[in-house]
Amino acid sequence: MATPAVRLASRPLSRDGRRRRGRLTRRAVVGSVLASVTVLLLGLSTPAHAGGPYVWAPAGSIGKRLTICAQDLGVRHSKGGTPFAHLTSGQTFTVEHVDLEFGSEWVYGFAWGNVNARGYVQNGWFCNS
Repeated sequence: MATPAVRLASRPLSRDGRRRRGRLTRRAVVGSVLASVTVLLLGLSTPAHAGGPYVWAPAGSIGKRLTICAQDLGVRHSKGGTPFAHLTSGQTFTVEHVDLEFGSEWVYGFAWGNVNARGYVQNGWFCNS
């Protein structure tokens, strides 16, 4: 919700240059509602796309076999798609490509363990070793 200072600034000026008292204009109300919805949506979508609290695989990790620290990490056919399999803590993933276009959020490679297939995993869920 908009603060009082924002509401005051969004009120139209009267002919003598002072702020009018009274209700907000329709444009100001719609603008503040859209701003609130945008902040809400960004707040809800950020954690879903943010990587984990562990090590991120940089572009220099191509060809390395990294250990998964997440309890459950989805392996996907496409970035952000539905997981077709899951890696668990202790299983490994060989990095073949780090997607720098999307801030290194997705890593493509070969998922070992119970998956044994190529796919995308969310970056940020690898152990230090």
